[in-house]
Amino acid sequence: MPFLAASGILATVFSAALSGSQSSVPLAAIGLQSPLLRAQQTLRQARLHGQPSAIAAAHLALAYAQQRLHNYDQALRHFRAARRLYQSRHRYLRSTEVLRQIGYVQHTQGDTGQARLSYQGALAGFTRLHSSAGTALVYQNMGRLYGQQQKWPQALRSYERALVAWQQLGRRSETAGALAAIGLVHKQQQQYSRALYYLRRALGQGQQGPDSMRVGEALGGIAEVYQALGNQELTDQFYTQALQNLPRATSPETQARMLQAQALAKEALGQRGAAELLLRRALPLADSSKLLLSGLYQHLAALYRRAGNYPQALAALTRYAGLQDTAFAEERRAQVAELQTRYETERKERAIQLLTKDQLIQQANLRRQLLLRNGLAAGALVLLGLAVVLYRSRRQQARANLLLERKNAAISRQKEELSRLNTTKDTLFSIISHDLRSPLSSLYSLLSLLNMGNLPPARLAAHSERLSRTLDSTLRLLDNLLNWSAAQMQGRGVRPEPIRLDALVEEGLTLLLGDAERKKILLLNQMPSPALARADLNMTRLVIRNLLSNAIKFTPENGTVTVSAARVGTWWEVSVADTGIGIAAADYEKVFGAGGLHSTPGTAREKGTGLGLLLCKDFVERNGGRISFESQPGAGTTFRFTLLTARTKPARPENQLTSAAAESVSDSRFAP
Repeated sequence: MPFLAASGILATVFSAALSGSQSSVPLAAIGLQSPLLRAQQTLRQARLHGQPSAIAAAHLALAYAQQRLHNYDQALRHFRAARRLYQSRHRYLRSTEVLRQIGYVQHTQGDTGQARLSYQGALAGFTRLHSSAGTALVYQNMGRLYGQQQKWPQALRSYERALVAWQQLGRRSETAGALAAIGLVHKQQQQYSRALYYLRRALGQGQQGPDSMRVGEALGGIAEVYQALGNQELTDQFYTQALQNLPRATSPETQARMLQAQALAKEALGQRGAAELLLRRALPLADSSKLLLSGLYQHLAALYRRAGNYPQALAALTRYAGLQDTAFAEERRAQVAELQTRYETERKERAIQLLTKDQLIQQANLRRQLLLRNGLAAGALVLLGLAVVLYRSRRQQARANLLLERKNAAISRQKEELSRLNTTKDTLFSIISHDLRSPLSSLYSLLSLLNMGNLPPARLAAHSERLSRTLDSTLRLLDNLLNWSAAQMQGRGVRPEPIRLDALVEEGLTLLLGDAERKKILLLNQMPSPALARADLNMTRLVIRNLLSNAIKFTPENGTVTVSAARVGTWWEVSVADTGIGIAAADYEKVFGAGGLHSTPGTAREKGTGLGLLLCKDFVERNGGRISFESQPGAGTTFRFTLLTARTKPARPENQLTSAAAESVSDSRFAP
């Protein structure tokens, strides 16, 4: 019926409007004169310069040019080429927009199944990219797709989602378009009051713009609703206003359909002359659509026949008959394309169903295989559990044996430690009983002689000097014993502090000056001043004193003992060198008490206990240093030990470092 032809007017308007807003790349950049040739030239230049972005833009321009010429296959080819380039450049927003445009071209071709898939892909992409405008455009495209398939609920939901997005973005023109589309969907469902409500809202939005395209769309939609209601006067009025507000860029086919619909209203009002004028105005505008042109001539023939103008009716009917074959062929092509599309869609759906069935069968097979596998796994687990139990029992037995071995080893170590401690105890008692008995006996004899009162002064002086030397040696022995016993019991910790090595050496040389003078030994102090180190003060003092005492002990008369130090990185290396008898190679391991305490008499038959060097090694290592020696029998021995240098200034002034060291800081005059 003629009424049905008029109902597609606004849908055509929406199609043109949507296609005009498909891309953000303006075709004016290529030129409106022969856009296809200009786009081809642009593509050649872009390829010549090898610029991917320019090549993608040129493909996009070619796609739009081919789309305007209805060369949809070529348009799709260029759209896909542009999309591949955009994806390779990680321009995902542009590639998603091109995918939406691909769906629009597929929809125009009648391939609704592929168009829906493309729209869904574009919708997912825009959602992922948080592009509200892109999402709204896809919803509008999907609303148009569902509307052509007469799936009105789905179309309504799509348009409503587009409306919400446009309103949030504050886009008046697009909001008006979505409102008009919702109104037309309600009109198709014969919900005329709702249709008028949304169309009037669309009209208000368009007038606020102002946007003549949206105003014309809304007025045309209102006219369609009133025409469906049979109110021809209002239909005529709104069509007149719609035609006046449509912009010049409106497609001729859209204007022709609107003129035909208004002609129907004029004819219903009895204004046949006005209807004839409207139809004749529509004829040149419908030249691109043979089907629409054939319908206009059919309408004119019927109008002339009812008016009794049979010659004009015959002429119009003749033109109608001439166009009928072409229109019929055009209509048939559209029907064949639609049938082919439906067939392809149904074939794909059947393939999907078969694939789904295959997947269900595979899932059932997988479940059976899973049950079988689980059964085998359960059996294997039982066997594995038995193996684990046996393995763990053997491991526990082995662990018990290992624990027993460790306990036996610990008992052996404790036995060795106890034996060592007993040896130490015996050595300590032996030293105390032997080395302390002699000086005490000498002291007792001297006191007895003094009590007798008949001791000559010369003999008294000789005995006193000998007793003084013996007591001095005994005091050093007691000092070493005290430190050795503390080290053996591990009851003393190291207390490092900034010290002056040169002052401690000076102190030690001063204390041992008498022993050196008795043997006519020259003491040389070559220590740099100041020599600041960080170590335990008392331990360092004992190390220096024992090394000096040891050097004097094994140096013959007229020998020399030299003390020096040198910086080696962050360490001080202190050397005590003598020109004594040296150490035999066979005694190297005995020097630091590796096989027990070892002592040999000095060059003047001085006695010792073997504790001195053992304490030196222990105390140096406790302070983080190392001790070593070099010796050549008959040429002398050099002992070296290292201590860390002080990284900060000494906590006390130079003259307050230690009371003993401060008192001993004086000129070094150690001549025999």
